[in-house]
Amino acid sequence: MSSQQLDLFGETAIVNPLSGKRICLTGIFRMPQKELNAKLKAVGVDPKFINWVSDTRTYKEGEAIPPVKESTHFFIVGSNPNEDSLKRFALNEHDGFHAKMISEDKLYEYLAGRFTDEDLVPDIVEKKLDLDYSYYNWTPPVINGKTFVTRVASPLSYDPECRSNPITRQEIYVPDFPGVDMNVIRQLIGNLGGYANKEFFDETNIVMLSDSTLEKLKQGIKDDVILGIENRYNNSNSKIFNIQFTSESDFIKWAKNRMEKFSDESSKALMAKYEVGHTVK
Repeated sequence: MSSQQLDLFGETAIVNPLSGKRICLTGIFRMPQKELNAKLKAVGVDPKFINWVSDTRTYKEGEAIPPVKESTHFFIVGSNPNEDSLKRFALNEHDGFHAKMISEDKLYEYLAGRFTDEDLVPDIVEKKLDLDYSYYNWTPPVINGKTFVTRVASPLSYDPECRSNPITRQEIYVPDFPGVDMNVIRQLIGNLGGYANKEFFDETNIVMLSDSTLEKLKQGIKDDVILGIENRYNNSNSKIFNIQFTSESDFIKWAKNRMEKFSDESSKALMAKYEVGHTVK
């Protein structure tokens, strides 16, 4: 069904998907910019909501490059798109804000009235985090020369020489692990300077995943832990998903290594309890 086709009662036409939406365009387009802006306006796009990523302007280092995170509905990619703009789009996706990416050809179809109801997007871009294994191995991008120093890379990096302690004073979400006495794990984290929480809070810095949860995530399976993290973040006021992940096995390996270098009888006793029936991978 297109905007030119009426419903069964012959009264209502589908509004153009672009109407009333914020549009971001990057790259070179066959149609001149002035003409394209006029056509976008003709289908209901407010000129104030049309963002062009310039292919001639030199953006200053660290200057924000569209697409705008919370409000961009359509990200339209022409030929030779701005690479930093593509990185910004990917960062927005990482944080749960999903503009609809379409090609130049698809844009012209919309402008000509050729689309279906599947091309429609909600008026408000809602945050929807969709966790997969890529989040476990993630490095903040460098966009327009700006290194996002406030963004943390994942997974958590452990110093094998134990000269530093990456969990000191960190809020760590430690959900229940299958077949594990969680009091032992959480006390062990506390002995080593971290704060082990049974729930995922807005202040959470690190998420420790059980080996079974991480293995499922590698296979594209989300268990209740992953779904719970998504739900908590999606219903929070945060606009940035800035979490480091670590695994049960990586933490245990580091903790054992640290105990060999720094004698800690209490932690050794806890580790002995953990190791009953467990084999660290």
